[in-house]
Amino acid sequence: MKLKARPATIKDKAQLLLWANDQETRRQSFITKRITKKEHHQWFSKVLTDKHNQRLFILENDDKSPCGQVRFSRNDENDWEIHFSLDAQYRGQNLGRQMIRICLDIFKKNDQRLKLIAKVKKDNLASLKVLAAAGFEIEKNSSPDANNLKLIYITK
Repeated sequence: MKLKARPATIKDKAQLLLWANDQETRRQSFITKRITKKEHHQWFSKVLTDKHNQRLFILENDDKSPCGQVRFSRNDENDWEIHFSLDAQYRGQNLGRQMIRICLDIFKKNDQRLKLIAKVKKDNLASLKVLAAAGFEIEKNSSPDANNLKLIYITK
């Protein structure tokens, strides 16, 4: 299956909330409580309007069905944090790596030199595998806490 990325629009709001409240997504998140519609509306409005600090992409399959999302959030001028999720029905099909690579390629066109950070729970093996395949490496000498890992990707 070949994925294509596009910028998120207001039409993606409900789908993103469904993905965010997916049971496995909540389990692997640092904040595990379900997200309310009100919280999601406030967050989504900010993400869509803050183009300088937020980039949100929706990945679609050949039928234009949404499969997942990748978001980049600016930490400072050259450091960004990456967040991603894949719809439950598409997990286990090796699409996560494709999803990340497609969005990295788009992202790097605008920001040639940057540092990306991914924070992942140690037991989230699927995300760790996807990030490693996309070129992220575990940051040495950094352990935010015993259950989490910080991975780094630096463009050349």
